[in-house]
Amino acid sequence: MSKVLLEINYEVQPSKREEYLKLINELRAGYDSSGIAKLDVYEVQGSPNNFMEIYSYESEEAFQNADDSSFDETVVRINDCMVPDKLRSYTLHQI
Repeated sequence: MSKVLLEINYEVQPSKREEYLKLINELRAGYDSSGIAKLDVYEVQGSPNNFMEIYSYESEEAFQNADDSSFDETVVRINDCMVPDKLRSYTLHQI
């Protein structure tokens, strides 16, 4: 069974950094308690306000069947903190 990683990279508006940190911690706690995926968040060294979220799914099936709609409101609020047009995402499949 191959693991799947979802990597999302973006920049946060400096004026919204504190709000973002509060929201991303809420999102991480939600994922921790739900068991849908493991969520790790990193700030890029030497590049303040640039962040990377990494979601780890135990299998392709877990990734395909993940229902994280209960986090939609938090995700929308996080997106409001981001610099427009700076988001990139990748899906990685373990080989």
